Amino acid sequence: MQKSDKLSENKLNISSLNFFDSVNALLAKLPQRAQEIVKKRFGLASGKVETLEKIGKDYRITRERVRQIICDVIKKTSKASEAELFKQTEEKIILKISESDGIISEESLTNEFSADDLKEANSIVFLLVCSNKIIEIEEKGLIKKSWALSKDILMMVKHIIDLAKEVLILSEVPITDAEIVEKIMAKEKGLSKSKILNFLSTSSEISKNRFNKWGLSTWMEINPKGTRERIYLILKEKKKPLHFMEIAKLIDEFGLSKRKAHPQTVHNELIKDDKFVLIGRGVYALREWGFVPGTIKDVLEDLLKKSGRAMTKDELLAGVLKVRQVKKTTIMINLNNYDNFKRLEGGKYMLKK
Repeated sequence: MQKSDKLSENKLNISSLNFFDSVNALLAKLPQRAQEIVKKRFGLASGKVETLEKIGKDYRITRERVRQIICDVIKKTSKASEAELFKQTEEKIILKISESDGIISEESLTNEFSADDLKEANSIVFLLVCSNKIIEIEEKGLIKKSWALSKDILMMVKHIIDLAKEVLILSEVPITDAEIVEKIMAKEKGLSKSKILNFLSTSSEISKNRFNKWGLSTWMEINPKGTRERIYLILKEKKKPLHFMEIAKLIDEFGLSKRKAHPQTVHNELIKDDKFVLIGRGVYALREWGFVPGTIKDVLEDLLKKSGRAMTKDELLAGVLKVRQVKKTTIMINLNNYDNFKRLEGGKYMLKK
């Protein structure tokens, strides 16, 4: 077999590896209790990661003893790093980190390989901890838990994050991949799109929202905390008035809340917060779009006051329909209320003094 064929075959074997099965095979030679403790701690048995205290109670040993057993297993597994099975699984992870410009957040890495399989994701984390070639990088409040091939990369990662923060602070609103890349490239020559986006994905200070836009992690539009903020984000992104039932549906569709959004809860928040304006039956808009609260009569009065002159029926209908989703007959019923409006000859209307 030629060298190129061997390389192709090796690549195929690596790509078809299952991390969970590989870890179980690596642990198989260890004492049973040590295997069980590591599997509980790393969530390799049920997918759920257990605390040192819980494991200690299960085996009637101290937390420190649990820690010692886990450290011993990690050391032994690390020493087995020359074994073909470990090398293959490690190579698969290293390849993915290389494709991500030398650093990747743990969340992105496990999502890439394991989808929704928690045991597979936890197996990857165990292998990362045991690897002597992959370095853990984490700085509280700055860099999410990430894995890199060299610590030297950290300075450039921080630099790009700082540039992005400058861009976002000036922007004041969430921006797309294309926008943030363009603005960072304008500040720093020689950077690639992939490097910028990969490095930003490790940041704790900068995040993407569910609409795939970048912003500071503290921004409401990036991490909405409550129902009101989720409603605001939906309306802001959709750029048009929506019925409260549709807003609730979109909150669920975009995964803005772990709990199901109940239409009545959404409606109650829309009613309570003056950022939102009722413009039709159950339909709400943002006040910042120029919509003002009030009845149809209030809107008609506001139009006439601002115009400073008598207005035709068509002008008034058009003015109301810009800010309210109602039938023309409803507007005319209000307009023909002669306690508030006076009809002039020629069909024009003015406010009664």
